[in-house]
Amino acid sequence: MKASRLVLPLCLFLSLSIFPARAADFYDIGPGARALGMGMAYTAVADDPFGMFFNPAGMANTPYTQAAGDFGRLDSKEGPLTLNSFAYVRPFDPINTATVGLGYYGERQGNGDAADNVIFNYSQLLRAPAALYLSRPLKVGGNFKILSVSPGPGSKSHIGLGFDGGVMADSNYGLKGGLSVTNFATGVGLPYPIISLGAAYTWRQWLTFASDLRMRSGLLEFDPGVEASLDQGLLKLRLGRGFEMDGVNTLAFGFGVDFSPLVIDAAMTVPWDGTNKPGGGYEVSVNYKFGAPSFSGNFVGQAAADASSLTSDIARLTQQKKDLESQAQAAATNNQILEGDADVLQKRIGELKDEYRLMSREKDVMSYELEQSKLQIQMLTPKPAPPAPKKRASAPRWPKTHAVQEGDTLRSLAQRYYGDPDLWEEIYRANESKFNQGLPVPGAVLTIPAPRQGE
Repeated sequence: MKASRLVLPLCLFLSLSIFPARAADFYDIGPGARALGMGMAYTAVADDPFGMFFNPAGMANTPYTQAAGDFGRLDSKEGPLTLNSFAYVRPFDPINTATVGLGYYGERQGNGDAADNVIFNYSQLLRAPAALYLSRPLKVGGNFKILSVSPGPGSKSHIGLGFDGGVMADSNYGLKGGLSVTNFATGVGLPYPIISLGAAYTWRQWLTFASDLRMRSGLLEFDPGVEASLDQGLLKLRLGRGFEMDGVNTLAFGFGVDFSPLVIDAAMTVPWDGTNKPGGGYEVSVNYKFGAPSFSGNFVGQAAADASSLTSDIARLTQQKKDLESQAQAAATNNQILEGDADVLQKRIGELKDEYRLMSREKDVMSYELEQSKLQIQMLTPKPAPPAPKKRASAPRWPKTHAVQEGDTLRSLAQRYYGDPDLWEEIYRANESKFNQGLPVPGAVLTIPAPRQGE
């Protein structure tokens, strides 16, 4: 979408600011009423038999054999110009995506100028290089052509051979690009070749914006155009900036009716800077697609396809509704189960807390009984003679204090402060109120008196 918004402004900028535009002459006009109605902005569209004159790649992979004829008349200060053309294309069976075609285009102007072109076209799909990151294959094509040009009344016709080449790139989001080099010829004395750079963007499958930037010696021309497709493609309306022929600016518009397999297109151009100037004209094209479904069949088929699509959507949405209801019911059931599990877990947590309290009490009782047993054993065990007092550099300061920690016992405290666990009674007598079942209360601050031996 962003790229398509830049195409038209960029082409307009180039056409207005880089080179001065010059008027086209009748040699620069291509056939086809559809192309004329879009202001010749056809390089990136080129999807009918006359498209091979604008971009030889346009008809690649066409599914139908097609034959088309065209007639038109344009006014000019150099004299009225009549043009007629014929084009025939068909799939090339040996290659699935290839198309071959034959075309003729003739022009006659009142001042004696005349030109005839016979072209042989070949086009096909080609896998794009990975470096281009294209989602669809490229269309490539070429024309071999025979030209006959008479530059004026009574002048000798010049016959020459020429070649055209083109490529088109498509995308999945409606943007197309085209590049063609046409009328690369020798022996006819015309300012060839013509290089055309085109872009087209289709919005919501019904409105197509197109633009062409055409360049050759003495000419730089920017051609914008638009096409609207109505009633499932039955009717198409077109508008574009008409080519500036012999210095007269024109506005192009036209329409097309797709009575498949018959397609009829018509277009007109009118001068926009003065109705009294000699300019403007008309063109009518007829195209027949062999084997294409009828337009009524297209309508019925499209309606059936739309109905089928709607039925499928309804069935899909109904199934989604059922699935969502089932999921909601399953979620409600799971929620009830989770709530029940949460109640069970809460009860189990309460039971575990009670069990923990009982086990803590049993641990305290067993610790007290163990200490009592140790005391009895100590009382029955003969006490060894106290060791000789150690000389110290200075007498320690008594009494001392001790904050009870988990796991402290009278014997461990006596061992820590007196160096003799049997002196636990000294600490007990000084702190009888701070014991519970023979064990010091955690957090209590005990007074550690001096030992009886003067230590």
